[in-house]
Amino acid sequence: MKPRLWIAVSICAVILWVVANSNGASYDIIGKYTNWPTAWVPIPGLADPNDNLTRYWLDFVGDTTYPVGYWTATHDYVFFRMRVRSNAPPSNFSDSVFVLIDVVGDSQEYVPQFGFVWDSNQRVQDHGLEMVKLGTLGTTWGATTMDDIDNSSGQKLSNDINGGGRTTDGYVRLTDSIPAGGFGTTTFLDFAVAWNYLTNYTSLAPTQRWRITFASIDNANDHNQLRYDIAGGAGPTSPVTNGWSGVITIPEPALPAQFALVAGLIGFAAVVSKRGRRSSA
Repeated sequence: MKPRLWIAVSICAVILWVVANSNGASYDIIGKYTNWPTAWVPIPGLADPNDNLTRYWLDFVGDTTYPVGYWTATHDYVFFRMRVRSNAPPSNFSDSVFVLIDVVGDSQEYVPQFGFVWDSNQRVQDHGLEMVKLGTLGTTWGATTMDDIDNSSGQKLSNDINGGGRTTDGYVRLTDSIPAGGFGTTTFLDFAVAWNYLTNYTSLAPTQRWRITFASIDNANDHNQLRYDIAGGAGPTSPVTNGWSGVITIPEPALPAQFALVAGLIGFAAVVSKRGRRSSA
């Protein structure tokens, strides 16, 4: 590869890493995972303003420079990262925070068919990180609810994340003190869910195309209406079809998203190099 091409690839990779990472303190919320990604891919089309919500740790914020959401995948896990406003220590949380998924081309479009939720309102051994499915579909987000995939509102059964005595199905991590320009200091919440769990207990799988959004419920468990904040510029009174990201394509397990990202950076750098040759001709 020519020096100019390598330089372009390196610059792109460094910019992406710097945007997605910081020197803030990290806290293991659910489980202890030692292989979190160091490079994250921004989720497209999911910008969200500062809504000045009282429970600022449930207020999603971000733009194209400081994305509100990121994702990546490996052979073993799919990962999502969300940005919330200000510093938010774990002790603040007694709420529910969701990563919601719409499978493109499935029976319903722009509908939260599945989700991962960190329920910090009730006991972690019965709640914690949970897998949810669509419960009640309202015309607005505030009239929509999610149900536990195990159909149990009070305990974690074997088909839930980390159910049946398993401990490696999923993890949640919090990292504070993330600088974000005009948004000030923010906090990252990271989710990791194992493909082995998803392919055994849900219809989610690699090679699918997903839309993503985030949702929060204030001071209550995950069985309540999605009433506090919705990413993508939406809110509780917005139609449930609003607030979704652009489409992300989940890679084959043998092709982690990091590799796909590098391939994309190389392609971008090749274009830059080609344009440079043309301008110097």
